[in-house]
Amino acid sequence: MKLVPQWVLCLAVILIPFSSLAQNAPMFRGSLEHTGVYNGAGVSKLNGVKWKFHTGGRVISSPAVMKGVAYVGSTDSFLYAVDVASGMLKWKFETGSWVVSSPAVDGNTVYFGSTDGNLYAVR
Repeated sequence: MKLVPQWVLCLAVILIPFSSLAQNAPMFRGSLEHTGVYNGAGVSKLNGVKWKFHTGGRVISSPAVMKGVAYVGSTDSFLYAVDVASGMLKWKFETGSWVVSSPAVDGNTVYFGSTDGNLYAVR
């Protein structure tokens, strides 16, 4: 029996509710006010894991979801853009160190910090 690393399960659990809501969550807790309130009906039924996405490190932060894409950082120094419907990698961006901040999305730009001391704005 092969054990799944804890970070894979955490990422899957985090992304299932966001993909099921079919709405945008451009930043941690949904808005600039960080209220945690999302406009939508919520998840009516969870049917298990829809897909898994593996990074080369741990996922510590919460993803941002916008227009069908989940943006999530990893301790492998990459920010990943993952298609919410399929779980397939759309693109990844490498920084100089861990990406442990929760990204924020505005339009076509993703903002996030890295432990290399930089704030990134990626289009």
